[in-house]
Amino acid sequence: MYEEWFQSMADDEDMPAPNEINAVKDYINDKISANEAAVRCTSRIALEPNPDPTLLWSLFESVAVELPGTQDKVVELLAAIKKLPDPIRNGQEHRINGQKTFSELAYFAADFSDYWAGLRDSLRRAPDDPMGPEKWARINAFSARLTRKFVQDFRVKAIESIEDALEEKYLNDGKAREFFLSAAANQFIHGATALWNLGNDPGAVPRSGPFPSWIVWRAGFEIQSERDDVPAETKALLKLALEAMNSVAEEPEKRIWSLA
Repeated sequence: MYEEWFQSMADDEDMPAPNEINAVKDYINDKISANEAAVRCTSRIALEPNPDPTLLWSLFESVAVELPGTQDKVVELLAAIKKLPDPIRNGQEHRINGQKTFSELAYFAADFSDYWAGLRDSLRRAPDDPMGPEKWARINAFSARLTRKFVQDFRVKAIESIEDALEEKYLNDGKAREFFLSAAANQFIHGATALWNLGNDPGAVPRSGPFPSWIVWRAGFEIQSERDDVPAETKALLKLALEAMNSVAEEPEKRIWSLA
């Protein structure tokens, strides 16, 4: 599967080496395990004098947005990379901007944030892009999945998307409304437990009640899900988000946010 897409990545000079891309492709196609793929796609990085995983992170971001059905597998692969031994340089674990190469996914959060901001800005500049709302929803789903499994904590990004979606100036603009509401809904569909536990670290005792903003967000989603001028597809996502929110609120065992 995805042969042409992965070949296009191999032809892109801003992507990792073909053997690293092939390792990711083989994993996505269930030919190898996440652990084997983690070793194979990082082998060059582990041997570099100054390990730099940024091209690999770029590949993962592209896979998540362009091939959204693979997102859970990409999250699993990143979790496997976090378990790899960090490269040792000069007797110490190599760090990039203070972060360990693999166990802390050095520069991944910063690179993802740059990718997030760039995608958001480009899509907002081209509101007529038919794939715009879908792409933005996909990257939000990916960030929520990463947070849920605590590969990286992107709850700040989630709040940004949710508050954008419920901002009056966007709600009064049909295109912007679709753009932001679908993305915000994905934050709850894939990450309601983490958002319930705002203010808590993963693994901490779950909150007994919701973070104050949760109540405001839920009310806003309910209003938007009943509007006649909201597209049916967006309404369906909002209703799924509300179901996820209600499930966490009503079932204490679903409030537990444990480490990946």
